[in-house]
Formats: sequence, structure tokens, C-alpha cells
Amino acid sequence: RTRFRGLHCPGVASTLCAPLSRACRRMDVLSASLAQYGVPLVGLNVLLQQLGLPIPAVPTMIVAGAMAAASRISATGVFAASVAASVFADLLWFWAGRRYGYRVLKLLCRVSLSPDACVRQTEGIFERYGFISVVVSKFVPGFSTVAPPMAGALRMPLGPFLGAAVASAALWVGAAMAAGWVFSRQVDVVLGWMAQNSAAAAMAIGALLAAYV
Repeated sequence: RTRFRGLHCPGVASTLCAPLSRACRRMDVLSASLAQYGVPLVGLNVLLQQLGLPIPAVPTMIVAGAMAAASRISATGVFAASVAASVFADLLWFWAGRRYGYRVLKLLCRVSLSPDACVRQTEGIFERYGFISVVVSKFVPGFSTVAPPMAGALRMPLGPFLGAAVASAALWVGAAMAAGWVFSRQVDVVLGWMAQNSAAAAMAIGALLAAYV
């Protein structure tokens, strides 16, 4: 198991070095935690992201896929837990949209520069593509969280929504885990490189997190 060494940042302000060092160590903690807690950790990560927290789940699922290829974690368990967590979060948002209507969407769209335009665009996508829009929502940045409450607000029947949510989650989780499985050696190489190049790796992680948030 790789361990990140101390991060040295010559010429870099200490206020910047410390957060980057923590970001780099978190990647090592991720690998160690997956090896120890595995399935529940991945499921929790997926649940928190789908509830709207800025905690990326795709990197976790990719690493889990790579670990599954080496038989260090149960691929079936990770897949089932991740899909269940995603569908559970979608159902919560669906019922919130059904109960509170567009107020939920406006709340979610507040991060947008134009909340009203955000709601109109989301409604337009859903009304045009319906069932398919929910299926592909996990692959569209910004649409994953707002699609379920929109479906609820527009009174989409529960059965079709549940089918779309399961299909969407299965495709999303399957794609991430498959990428980790197929490129398991490359994932190991990347993690090894990060262990040996802590400063560069930490800066890259910091930039990706900033872009994501």
C-alpha cells in the first residue's frame, strides 16, 4: 500500500503548502480506507454526492474498480451499494420535488448566476426528453441533482422514474468502475507517481477540486 511522503514546498507560501499537502494525503487515505472499509465507504461517497455535497464520487469508484480487478474489493458489492445509494438519493429529491415543487429547484439553482434561467432550462430539457433525460442525467454536469426534483415537480409517475433512476445509476457506476478495472495498472502507476511526486500531485488535486467546486 502506498504512502505519501512529507510534502516539501520550497518557494511556496506556507498558507498554500498546507492545504495542498492535506489534499495529497487524502488520496492516500482514500486508497487505505477503500482497502479497509470498501463497499460501505464507496456507497456513502455516492450518497453524499447525489444529495448535493461537493464530494466527487467518480474518482472513488474508479479506484474501487481498479482494486476490484486485483480482487482487493468486491466488484458486485461496490456496484450494488453505489447504485442503491444513488437511487435512494434520487428518490429523496423526487419526493421533495413532488411535495415542494419549483421551490426545491430554485434552491438548487441558487448557485447559478441566473436561478430562473436555470429552472427554465432544466424544465425545457425534461419536457423535451422526459425518461431519457433522467437516464443520462448522471453524465451531464449540473443536471444530475436537479433532474429528480424536476421529475417530481412535473408529476412524472413513480414507476418510470424509478426505472430511469436505476438505469442511470447502473450506467454511471458501471462506467466509472469499468474504467478503473480496464485501466487498473495505469491507476496503480498514477497512485505510485503521486506518492513519489507529492508536491506536483497535490497541486493537481487542488486544481481539480477547485474546478469541480
